[in-house]
Amino acid sequence: MQDQIYTKNGDGGQTSLGGRHVPKTNSRIELIGALEETESAIGVARMFVPAGDGLAQDLAEVTGHLIRILKYLRGETARGESLGDGPVAFLEEKTDSYAVYHQDFDPDKAVMSCRTAALLMQARAVARRAERIYIRADIAVGSKESALQRRYLNRLSDYLWAASMYLDTIRREGIRTADAQSSGAGADVRKGRNAVNPMSLANIKIFMQALENEAAARGLSLVVAVCSREGRPVSVDVMDGAYIASYDIAVNKAWTAVSLQMPTKELTALCAPGGSLYGLQNTNQGRIVIFGGGVPLKDRDGNILGGLGVSGSTAENDTMMGDVGGELFLRMQEL
Repeated sequence: MQDQIYTKNGDGGQTSLGGRHVPKTNSRIELIGALEETESAIGVARMFVPAGDGLAQDLAEVTGHLIRILKYLRGETARGESLGDGPVAFLEEKTDSYAVYHQDFDPDKAVMSCRTAALLMQARAVARRAERIYIRADIAVGSKESALQRRYLNRLSDYLWAASMYLDTIRREGIRTADAQSSGAGADVRKGRNAVNPMSLANIKIFMQALENEAAARGLSLVVAVCSREGRPVSVDVMDGAYIASYDIAVNKAWTAVSLQMPTKELTALCAPGGSLYGLQNTNQGRIVIFGGGVPLKDRDGNILGGLGVSGSTAENDTMMGDVGGELFLRMQEL
């Protein structure tokens, strides 16, 4: 019989903690709730950090630290098990590495213009509340371990602040790069996040490098091609060891995705015998590719800005990397 999610035991203002029932106003319960909020807020922020950025992995490690603290507070860890000094040293090292991004950082502006930085600032605010609750709850929790965990939460708020500075700097540097490429009389003066052109060559190079890093981490050697919404090539990268034939295939996948405004994986069934588009692959001088690896590149409103084509592995891997690329392109626009 499946366990019920609701127990009906909390209706009287009590909840379970370490095998006993305590009031929901108990300071340790309040502390656990604040730490759960911190963990969730960091989890949301992680969703918008581009794949390939080391910050995503660092935030995953921080989440692991918080889970260990929560298990300790809930009484789910063995007696004597400690968080240790490593997590505190980890936060200090990472915070120091972001110190170079301090210049021109304005947190009030950052939360209005950089989604990922705003999410981390929200996580920081909750972490600071958790630290304050921990100080009040220390009489109840009281131990050397609680002092270590309080020190960790103090460093965590500093780290989240520094990571926000890093993300906001990336956003501002992206705007300056895009503005520098605007030239000629009558060029628009572009301001703010919406002024960044995701399809500028500088941004596409960053995007392609991140995707290639992801491919390399998976042991794949690919050709990565990006074209404009008109189907003209913007950039093509050939990773070491990629097949010669993959060059034309990747370029044509990008062109197909833009020309038909759909991922190439959707054409497999449509162009099979009996499919509604059977024979389509024989048109357009044979440029149409009907297997996965080509995806439209879209902005946050769903408008097609260009096309991505990847080739060099199995159909399944090419399809997967095309999907990863489409998601990465969207996430990079959220910085």
